[in-house]
Amino acid sequence: MFINIHTHEQIYDAQVELVNLFIQKADRTNLYSYGIHPWYIDEDYKTALNRLSEIAKERRCIAIGECGLDKLSKVPFDLQQEVFVEQIKIANEIGKPLIIHCVKAFNELINCLNLNDNQVPVIIHGFNNNENIARILLDFGCHFSFGKALLGYDSNAAKALKSVGRKRFFLETDDSDITIKYIYKKAAEILGVSIDVIQIQMEENFKEVFKMDPAIKMK
Repeated sequence: MFINIHTHEQIYDAQVELVNLFIQKADRTNLYSYGIHPWYIDEDYKTALNRLSEIAKERRCIAIGECGLDKLSKVPFDLQQEVFVEQIKIANEIGKPLIIHCVKAFNELINCLNLNDNQVPVIIHGFNNNENIARILLDFGCHFSFGKALLGYDSNAAKALKSVGRKRFFLETDDSDITIKYIYKKAAEILGVSIDVIQIQMEENFKEVFKMDPAIKMK
């Protein structure tokens, strides 16, 4: 089984594809995540939060996100933090994981999670940061999702993949045109194992974090 933990459109090359629905319409008959991205917060953010709180309760919405903090975003950082905190609260109220977008704001990210007593799993999507950041996030209990950055064998992502441990990562395509099967192949090469081993581990990780069996199709 192939599991794609984060994509922006249904691409049908994995048995499980978690489609991010905030900025792009998709078929809500599939598994999806829903959140307010720090690039797309506007003056109507309270309405967006109300919509999120309703959609987040749907069975097929199995994660909140992508959401988070981005110091390169044009959105004022204090507003980003305000909206992110509200999404932390929603995730904890319904008990669903957070899928995180974070750029140059990991200290603030951890502070927001700590100050709001976050108890749900946190997945840092598209991780490609240095080993010090990886270690801090690992100590904090975060999971990591790796994508196209693994294609660079000496990339930060490849180095982090080797150090985070097999129980703490997922694989994704995000918005790239690379297949999830190729991402699995690169992860297997980096870790020196077979693709079968990666597949089994991803299924176990999915069950642990999302509290559901990826082999069971929702009706």
